[in-house]
Amino acid sequence: MTVSLFSEAIPAILIVDDDEVMRMLLRQFLEGEGYAVTEAEDGPAALERLAERSYDLVILDIAMPGIDGPGVCAHICSSMVDAPPVLMVTALDDEKSIERSYSAGAVDYIRKPLRWPVLKNRIRYILGARRAKQELELLSKNYEMILDAAANGICGVDEQGRISYINPAALKMLGCSNEEVRGRRCREVFHLSLPGTDSFTEECCPFFTEGREDSGARLDEARLQRQDGTIFPVDFRSTPIRQGRRLVGGVLVFQDVTERQEAAELIRYMANHDPLTNLPNRNYFRRRLPQAISLAKRYGRILCLLFIDLDRFKPINDQFGHAVGDIVLMQVAERLRHNLRTSDSVCRLGGDEFVILLESTDTIDGAILVAHKAIDSLNEPIEAGDHVCFIGASIGISVYPVDCQDAENMLRNADIAMYEAKKKGRNCWHLYDADGVTAPGRSSG
Repeated sequence: MTVSLFSEAIPAILIVDDDEVMRMLLRQFLEGEGYAVTEAEDGPAALERLAERSYDLVILDIAMPGIDGPGVCAHICSSMVDAPPVLMVTALDDEKSIERSYSAGAVDYIRKPLRWPVLKNRIRYILGARRAKQELELLSKNYEMILDAAANGICGVDEQGRISYINPAALKMLGCSNEEVRGRRCREVFHLSLPGTDSFTEECCPFFTEGREDSGARLDEARLQRQDGTIFPVDFRSTPIRQGRRLVGGVLVFQDVTERQEAAELIRYMANHDPLTNLPNRNYFRRRLPQAISLAKRYGRILCLLFIDLDRFKPINDQFGHAVGDIVLMQVAERLRHNLRTSDSVCRLGGDEFVILLESTDTIDGAILVAHKAIDSLNEPIEAGDHVCFIGASIGISVYPVDCQDAENMLRNADIAMYEAKKKGRNCWHLYDADGVTAPGRSSG
């Protein structure tokens, strides 16, 4: 049985909206779902409430007098150590405000008029993700404390480099017994390599190089080879023991950091990937796009960005529910990923929006071909449980350096082109053109 590290406290939600009726409706709904609810009528009041106690979620209206929603969100995410997730609520069809909200740190948004089942599941997902992250961080800290306090391997050597003492933790990590190693030369037992190298020879082992110096050696995340040939990461410290100028021995201390590395890697993965589709997420894409543009500029290449918005996805969600919608999104992600080369990447920005980044395409025709393949693939029926769903995709294409010079404008141009594809009848692609003369293209399938 899995036992949570956290008590089953009632989640606390702060509602921030200048509309008293909307606050009342939200309070009634959330309290009916078992949440503890606090209200704030504007931005300053919200910041006061946040200073008084902690919350598990903030539901924040975008359009408010004074400090608007994105402004409050930015303050929360930038000034609070353990900032609660922020869910934006908007009645506006204003993509700039939504983009500002994401830039400020919002995790998601929902449109008015509110659909209560959608809000219920959105809140449940956000709170679940927050709880999982908190538990993972606590586990990671506990693992580090345990390793630091009790799991260090300690080995003492004499002036000839022979092992005079080795503790049980070291023996366990090396996979050998005290009788097998005591009295043997250290170089016969310890095979350590520097980070980034594959050599385990004596010449590359810091214990036999820096370890002879007065300061000893200190390496984080080096690699140690066991007696059976397997390799594991260690934090490594060696200290020489001297009498005057004479070296009379040394102490080697090492710690297996496998679990710490795995926990850190999992946290990094969660921060950069969408939990539903396992695709890179918006956070990853925002870092990757400027890097890709910089590389394209350096090597004189073009870079193509495809902005994909699914057609007919909302009716599927509304008619069959979010469980079916989630299956559709996972199938879409798999189909997009399947049609790409290893040098290309696909990310989920959120909702039913995806982007494809083509970094090794020599011509614009290559991007158009990928758009054709994506449309053809998404035109195929999707089986989701007992339902067969039919969707499509509208795709906008932006090309560096043809129509943009930076990441912000590249994403904006691809988004504009995608909406042009929507206007032209959906299920097609549109290449961005500032003069508006580029015709949309349809799949031949």
